[in-house]
Amino acid sequence: MSDTNQVSLPENFFDVTSPLLLSQPRPQYLYATAFLSALGASLGLEEPEQFQSSGGVPYAGPERDRLIMSSPLMTGIHAASVDFNGQPGTSVRFNRPRFTDTTYTEASREIGLNTTISTQTINAGSEQVSLTLKRLSGPYDQTNSRVAPYGIDQFSASLGLHKLSDIVKLQLVDDFHKTIETIQATLFDSAASVVRPAGMSADNDATVAGQFPMDYDTINRAELAADEANLPVFADGYRAMVITPAQASQLKLDQDFMDLSESHPAYNGLFPQYLRTVNRLHVFKSTSLNRVNNSSSVPVHRAHLLAPGAGLAGMGKAPRIAPSKDDNYGETAKIVWIAYLAQGLADNRFCVSVRTA
Repeated sequence: MSDTNQVSLPENFFDVTSPLLLSQPRPQYLYATAFLSALGASLGLEEPEQFQSSGGVPYAGPERDRLIMSSPLMTGIHAASVDFNGQPGTSVRFNRPRFTDTTYTEASREIGLNTTISTQTINAGSEQVSLTLKRLSGPYDQTNSRVAPYGIDQFSASLGLHKLSDIVKLQLVDDFHKTIETIQATLFDSAASVVRPAGMSADNDATVAGQFPMDYDTINRAELAADEANLPVFADGYRAMVITPAQASQLKLDQDFMDLSESHPAYNGLFPQYLRTVNRLHVFKSTSLNRVNNSSSVPVHRAHLLAPGAGLAGMGKAPRIAPSKDDNYGETAKIVWIAYLAQGLADNRFCVSVRTA
């Protein structure tokens, strides 16, 4: 015998959606946070006029599902922040001295009794780096390879369980931060110095995953590269190293790392993504670093050793959520985020790319 119920006659019933919102874990976007902190900027969340009548239960805020990992170290990553007064394409140039290494022996510098100093002049060196303002926007239509807006039907916005305006704004904020995070990580990948584990001279040397894991020796050689490049340290005398979760897992199995590293009292237990402090490096992990497949389809993990002053940050206008005037007579709201930002490296020698596979 079969009863007539919701299972046997689903057409006569509708499901109920709970107003309780479940979590969707997202990274904190460490580099995006550092970049925006340098500018004192955030994506404005003023509600567009088209959303003023949006009904429903409030949705999650942008920080609800994000893994929090902030550190005062990261505020010094960027050497300068610039307020641009111009259109996209406007550039600001920064000068820095260029020192020429010559011969420094006593014999080369001694001026003999009957020797005169040359009157032929030489030039004092200088270098220049530019930072260019660009207009960025999102979200992105992956199917058609273009930036495209979110569209919200005005009538539906008044009926939904959750506020559609909150749902869309949460998506915009995440897309905005992840865009900056990806750009920043890619910039640091272009470091002048690249360090790999012993036996790995190029990314394509790895033929199987895990062949060249992260270990203490690799960290030590990365720090050596930073020391030999005379890279500065943060206010506490340390530099920062940001690694992937897989690299962090490998380090926990490396006995030298575990024996020689320690938990720093200022970070241990306060920041979930802080790993350990070893030598003069605070080691953090991030899920937003690049992992690029080599010719054998083995993912190469790209970590960074960072010194203060590695990056440059600039802004023309404060990032904002922008509605389109093409709204079908007020029936369909279309919104994107727009940001006039400049991102670049002050000096690619101020970071070290650490690659493992």
